[in-house]
Amino acid sequence: MVFLVGVSVSCFLTAGEKQAGECELSGLTFTVIPKKDIDEQLKEYQPLMTLISEGLGVPVEMVRASSYESVIDSMVSGAVDVAVLGPAAYMIAHRRNAGIEAFASLAVDGGHFTPAGSFYYSILIVRGDSDATAARELRGARVALGDPSSTSGALIPKAVFPDAVGLPFGQFFGARVFAGGHDKSMDALLAGTVDAAFVSSARADEYLKRGMISRDTFRVLWRSPPLHYDPFVFRGDLCHSVRQGIIDLMTTPSERLQVFLASQHASGITRMTHGDYEALDRLM
Repeated sequence: MVFLVGVSVSCFLTAGEKQAGECELSGLTFTVIPKKDIDEQLKEYQPLMTLISEGLGVPVEMVRASSYESVIDSMVSGAVDVAVLGPAAYMIAHRRNAGIEAFASLAVDGGHFTPAGSFYYSILIVRGDSDATAARELRGARVALGDPSSTSGALIPKAVFPDAVGLPFGQFFGARVFAGGHDKSMDALLAGTVDAAFVSSARADEYLKRGMISRDTFRVLWRSPPLHYDPFVFRGDLCHSVRQGIIDLMTTPSERLQVFLASQHASGITRMTHGDYEALDRLM
């Protein structure tokens, strides 16, 4: 991961709020899991970075992530202050550093594959021209998975999908290919290099909204239980005043926030806690 250099600053706090050295920062750093082209993601998040920077009076720099694991490592080590993690990636990070805290998530507009609100699904899709009409018919097929630490692209399918077909995951499919992300999995399916793919329903809706597929391009053969959207998380020792300032900026309507939400097809940002994601422990 390449870190952009921030300017050494102190957080702007009211008198009596700051404890000795509590909020001394060398800039504020933010990163996101690479769910699609990382340059596109960084561009989409820039209005949010500007909002936080101007609101707190500190520089906010984006950190380019190469994988889910690199974001997990950066949060566990405290190298990054704020991140967006997948639900399962968050639980992995929290197990390694219990101070890491989920604090918010997007509430997303409804789509063809995903209902409106704060939940999405892991879905197993095939091309619309596939002969398969039920999940059991894919035995021996070549399936695409996302990043190994992806909730809907790998971990939930491995944990939950076997119940639908009555066989262990590794025995059911003929070949399992880690494409590296949801978009790459869908691209592989469109290209015909795999027979099926496990992806986030929200990412499938994004492809539809961008005109990259039509409603009948993919057929859904399996859907997981509802999953909370990716959490925004704080590193363990980020001071309370900075945390609260970020929460306030991200949950108070503003022009910059609206620009960011529009890029995510979201209606708002919802407050979350660690407890909202604890149910994943039973599935991982």
